[in-house]
Amino acid sequence: MIRSHRAPAWPRLGRRLIRLFLALFLSPGALAGQSQPTLTWQGEIRPRLYAREPVDGQWDQWTSMRTRLALDARFDPGLGLFLQIQDVRFWGEEVTHRDRSADAMDFHQAYLEVDSIPGIGGLVRGGRQEVGLAENRLISAPDWGQGGQSFDGVRWIRPLGESRLDLVYLTLREGSSVAHDHNAALLAAWLALPLEGLGSVDLLAIHDRSGEPDGNGQNTVGSIWKKSSGPFSFRAQGMYQFGTREGVDVSAYMLAAQGTLAVLEGKGTLTLWYDHLSGDRDPDDNELGAFSTLFGARHRYYGRADYFLNIPDATGGLGLRDAALKLAFTPSPLLSLNLDLHSFLTAEEGALSSRHLAEEADLWIRYRFREALALEVGYSLTWAGTAMEELDRLEGTGNVGYFMTSLQF
Repeated sequence: MIRSHRAPAWPRLGRRLIRLFLALFLSPGALAGQSQPTLTWQGEIRPRLYAREPVDGQWDQWTSMRTRLALDARFDPGLGLFLQIQDVRFWGEEVTHRDRSADAMDFHQAYLEVDSIPGIGGLVRGGRQEVGLAENRLISAPDWGQGGQSFDGVRWIRPLGESRLDLVYLTLREGSSVAHDHNAALLAAWLALPLEGLGSVDLLAIHDRSGEPDGNGQNTVGSIWKKSSGPFSFRAQGMYQFGTREGVDVSAYMLAAQGTLAVLEGKGTLTLWYDHLSGDRDPDDNELGAFSTLFGARHRYYGRADYFLNIPDATGGLGLRDAALKLAFTPSPLLSLNLDLHSFLTAEEGALSSRHLAEEADLWIRYRFREALALEVGYSLTWAGTAMEELDRLEGTGNVGYFMTSLQF
């Protein structure tokens, strides 16, 4: 007897779920008595021509492009759904011109948002999402990288009068997946408090852990104080890390301070900036002294030439000192000019003959050509010091230039 082979149930169920999903959004009266959601479309296309020298001893240049399309659906009352598709690729990277695989496309964000939670209040956001906390130093939603940064997890945002509390749980690695053998997660709490007459303070606590045999059980705690008075503003930050990192005890710290003066009738600013990230003084004492920037916005803080994207590895575990002068001028709402001057040293000398890493000058200009279209051009020049050469990071000078357009709606 010949038996007929029936199609598996799961593909049919998947097709039904897709049809139901489309019906909810596209068909009027899909569910009796339920009001239709308010739909808002967002999008961006951002090509960037980038050139860098030295790359294998010579100039190299490429064009990358970020394309994003997002749907923000708002329901009544206090219920939202946000979906954002992203494609990031180099021009000409496909194997053939007929390649239609779209292998660089993925959900950058996809989360459900529920407001006014009964009993506790606030807003809960669950799913894949961008997360930026406390000046984006350690957990950030950076915009410079074409791929950005997003996490899988849950975030609770609770306004408390003029204050605000954020509690975050992020799954960094799932041991049951094909890609990872061990779990890793991050928990964070951020409290922003106004201080009567004294500015405001941010309190931040982070615990990142992993289940590897030599995994993490690391804690980061600290605060940021911000104060403004007339044309002058000031902020200071201190963070301390303790626990274990890669199975080794860690004791590390970060200190940062900046003062900004508004000039030219508020059209310009002059900022003095100093960062100190501790290094590992003795690599043989079974204690790590190098501060880790975790998932922070490195391009924003440690030079736009991106030589210090991964600290502590980028400085050989010896930490970083960054003294900077930052100038900004905005002659009109359409045009802005920026110049940053950095001097980089390692925090510890270690086996190096000098702590001198580099000097760097970053210049960039942004012009809003149309309401939805911005143009940006930038150039960075880096002069390597003895430490940079001994760490095999750069010899002589380094050059970076780019031209970028961004169309957003």
